[in-house]
Amino acid sequence: MDWKSMVFQDWQGIVRTLIVGVLAYVTLVLFLRISGKRTLA
Repeated sequence: MDWKSMVFQDWQGIVRTLIVGVLAYVTLVLFLRISGKRTLA
């Protein structure tokens, strides 16, 4: 069992994960801004 191959396959997977993470975060922030502060209360 090779730990390096389990954690790191290629740069494409890492870049895709970062892009999806950033887009999900931005979408969540925009959704909370649009929905308003009363929704969080």
